[in-house]
Amino acid sequence: MVRIFRHYVSPVKLTLALADIALVFSCVIVAEFARYAYVGLPWTLAAGFEAWIAKLLVPLSCVSAMLGIGAYHADAIQDFRIFVIRLAVSLVAAGMFLSAVLYFLPMLPLWRSILVLSLLISAVVLFISHGLFQLFGSNSLIGRRVLVLGAGKLAAELQQYTAQAREAGLNIVDIVMLPGETKPLTHAIILDDIETLDKFAMERDIEMIILANEDEATSLPLEPLIACKLAGIEIKDRLSFYEQVRGYVELTSVRSEWIIFSDGFRGGTGIERIAKRLLDIAVSMLLLLITLPVMLVVAVLVKVTSRGPVFYRQERVGMHGQTFKLLKFRSMRQDAEAMGAPQWAQKNDPRVTPVGAFLRKTRLDEIPQVINVLSGSMSFVGPRPERPFFVDQLSAEVPFYRERHCVKPGITGWAQIQYPYGASVEDARRKLEYDLYYIKNYSLFLDLLIILQTMRVILFPSGAR
Repeated sequence: MVRIFRHYVSPVKLTLALADIALVFSCVIVAEFARYAYVGLPWTLAAGFEAWIAKLLVPLSCVSAMLGIGAYHADAIQDFRIFVIRLAVSLVAAGMFLSAVLYFLPMLPLWRSILVLSLLISAVVLFISHGLFQLFGSNSLIGRRVLVLGAGKLAAELQQYTAQAREAGLNIVDIVMLPGETKPLTHAIILDDIETLDKFAMERDIEMIILANEDEATSLPLEPLIACKLAGIEIKDRLSFYEQVRGYVELTSVRSEWIIFSDGFRGGTGIERIAKRLLDIAVSMLLLLITLPVMLVVAVLVKVTSRGPVFYRQERVGMHGQTFKLLKFRSMRQDAEAMGAPQWAQKNDPRVTPVGAFLRKTRLDEIPQVINVLSGSMSFVGPRPERPFFVDQLSAEVPFYRERHCVKPGITGWAQIQYPYGASVEDARRKLEYDLYYIKNYSLFLDLLIILQTMRVILFPSGAR
């Protein structure tokens, strides 16, 4: 994995994105040359500073839109039909954005006819290039050669994951049984002497070894592993594998000592905290401005379709355990909790109004929370705030749950774009694993990625209740 500003990025996704930038930039050059030739004007590649800015703006906008809408997400990499849909939406979104930029910055020398032609050529080129990747980009071809040390259930899980997730860029070529394992996989390799592991790994051109010892008391061949490490072979334990490759911290493996001594959980520098606050204010005001007409329509619909107030104020737990009133459009009946104790939202919850169901599905009920962000009780990006009742319940059942309150809660977050809506203790446990990853590897770069990818969750909702 490639680490960029503390966040781990799949080398496959990074390579695809960089290749797409180069391809779209080439398409802009071709479109400009063709348009100039059509009208009989001389064309030259050497141009002024503004011309290069205009040319670069097209691929950067297209790839940013593709990233945000999910063209590089795991499901789009695995299913070409999903990619085609998201590519089309991305190019339309990029075209609208670039048209607005050219309208407000007319000094940029990029004709609208060239922009349209560039997007059309890019659509064809990206369709072909990603289609070729879907056909020939197998793990055996593009993946790093991996040896799994351990042959139990964890090894089987790792093998299944890497076979399905091509974006991980891993190719498990060998599974080696550890001494003392009683139920190894049938295809596991048994070395005559486990101390020869380093020689075996080098003969097989292994690039990474993942430790899959399910019992921590299992004796590992330390000397061969040290030899492998010194020979340039990357060694990963289960915790670092899940963190770097799958984007979450496996809760069952977390210990207090790991949180204390690990490289992370720094909360960002003072400059980063100031930049995050400025980003919160800028994004929230922009979102409030853009969605104001939508908010007025939603307010009218909520008011005329069910009894009760338009807005719903609910106590939530924020940074350092301080409570605040979270603001949302009301999506449930006024008597939703007439029974007394708070309840988890359910699938097809009967308490949700017809308009409320639509608001929840499209996340429109969350828009008023920009006011919480502007007031400083929330950030735009962070763990979702929970109600005090559920915080007390989850803190008693889920280890390290209160650690998520070391940062401001957010409207969107790493857990929200990676995992469906949580409505149970088990869901809260899984989302905490993503929240811990965000807290450990926080950077402004990660915030920007989350904001971009939130578009995918809004446009292609899953799991909303």
